This record gives sequence, structure tokens and C-alpha cells, in this order.
Amino acid sequence: MGTIVGANGIGVTPGARWMACKALNAQGSGTNAGLISCGQWVACPTLPNGGSPDCTRIPHVVSNSWGGGQANDEVINTWHAMGIVPVFANGNSGPACTTTWSPADSLAWVIAVGATIDTNGLLSFSKGPTIGGRPKPDISAPGQNIRSAWNSPGNNAYDTISGTSNAAPHVAGVAALLKAHNASLTWEQINANMNGNANTENVVPTGQNCGGIGESIFPDMAFGSGIVKPRVSLAAAIAGK
Repeated sequence: MGTIVGANGIGVTPGARWMACKALNAQGSGTNAGLISCGQWVACPTLPNGGSPDCTRIPHVVSNSWGGGQANDEVINTWHAMGIVPVFANGNSGPACTTTWSPADSLAWVIAVGATIDTNGLLSFSKGPTIGGRPKPDISAPGQNIRSAWNSPGNNAYDTISGTSNAAPHVAGVAALLKAHNASLTWEQINANMNGNANTENVVPTGQNCGGIGESIFPDMAFGSGIVKPRVSLAAAIAGK
């Protein structure tokens, strides 16, 4: 959450409002039923006790730094119907091809995010295609040694960690920037904006040829459409492109 909305130089969209639903325990594990329940809550938030549902308080974007469940398409389709942009980490498997996690590979269409390093190479994590042969990730973002808010010690802690779970919030933050400029933008428009304005000029090839697509062609199965460029994406939205 710090990478999406945090102040002091850690967040893409500082000042944006946020909410969260806890589906996992302190060790980062949980059940698909719990994840689906939280997904339903996102589509119509309630008070912590489950009372006073208010479907007008839905978010513009939902960022998901988790993976493992393949029964979430109905929830994701509901998010789409409500105008919520779904962003998912592509997963930390790999470096082999066809290692994209679920629900990043959802048939319900999400923005799946790969993780890059500071020299514009790719972290040795999940790549496409999906088991069904579809291209993933959709786009990539910084995911190495990302400084963000942390849960201990105290309420003023920071830490530096790596993974696609740290890359996905960057893309969620860009989606929030675009929604802040124009709340009527659809998932399709936001996805097309980020993909069309991604950096492809100085990415470092992985040396793999996943899905039979060469790394000089974008989108590919390692970086997707390239590395997200927040300023360029926002400038394009402001210009109506």
C-alpha cells in the first residue's frame, strides 16, 4: 500500500485514499474462500462487522500482491462490471517459461505485472505464456529492492524488499493517477494507455524465447509491453490520447 499511496517518496500516487481487506494471515497464507470473500467486499464495502454495506464506496483500482487461487474469475468479472481496475502480481516462480501465477492468468482479464531491476533487466521470476498459451505479463515495473512502508517495528517502519508483489503496486498507482485525472476511464483504456506508453527501448533481454516470441518484439512473454512509464502515461491521458 505504501508503494501505491505513500508519502515521503515511496508512493506513486501520494494522497490517494485507500482501504484494505485482510484475507491472509501474518505468514501470508490463507484460503481461497477468504480471498473470494474479500473480493466481494471490495465490490460492496461494509463496516468491519459486516454491517451497513455501501456499494457507492468501491475503489477505482484494486491491487493484488498474492497468488494461488483459480476460482476468482467471477469476482474479477464483478470488479469489471463495477468499473474497478484489477491489477495482479505475475508471480515469483521461474525463471522458466509458463510460470505465471493465478489469478494473474485469469480469463476474466487483469493487468498482470512482472518485476524489473534497476538496470531494466527482469528479475528471475514468472514469465508467460499462460498454461492456455496466452501472453503474460501485460506490463512490468520496478520490483527489486523497493523501499516501502513496513509493519514493524512501530508505525514508522520502512523496509526494502523485492518481487512482483512490489512491482504490481507501481502499476496500480499509475492506474490510480489516470483515474484521478479522469474517473470515467475504463480498464481497457487504462490498460491500453500503459501498454502503449511503456518503455521498450532499453530493456535488457533475458536470453529466453518464451512462447516462440523473440525479445525484440513487444509484447513478449518476459516484460509484456515493456516497463511502465508513469509520467508518459499521465501526459498521454491529459492530452486525450
